[in-house]
Amino acid sequence: MEEWHSRMASEFKNRTNPVRIGAVLGEVISTSPWEVAIKDGKFKINASNGYVCFQLIHHITTYSYRHSGTIAHKDCPGSPPYSAQGSGKIVLDELWKPGDKVLVIPDENEQHFFIVDIVKEGV
Repeated sequence: MEEWHSRMASEFKNRTNPVRIGAVLGEVISTSPWEVAIKDGKFKINASNGYVCFQLIHHITTYSYRHSGTIAHKDCPGSPPYSAQGSGKIVLDELWKPGDKVLVIPDENEQHFFIVDIVKEGV
């Protein structure tokens, strides 16, 4: 006769467990307001159920430069020596665009999603 715990373990093994979504590719439908489709368009992710990594919508970098020299053309002497320096900020807005493929990762409960980055195939 089979023990009760063996039967119970067998039932746990045979039960239908929900299939987890996991990391998936999404397609950008719109960037303003933003919307991403996953699972062949069956599910839509937007500001109500998702988060976008800041690097996709606003990227800032700074730079600085310093150089000096003279300007000459062929054999003709040019200007007196000069030097210049400066710094600045470069802002790139909305790096993503409709049609881009993006990496989408669900939270633990698969109720909210994180749009991580643009994915390029075969690069």
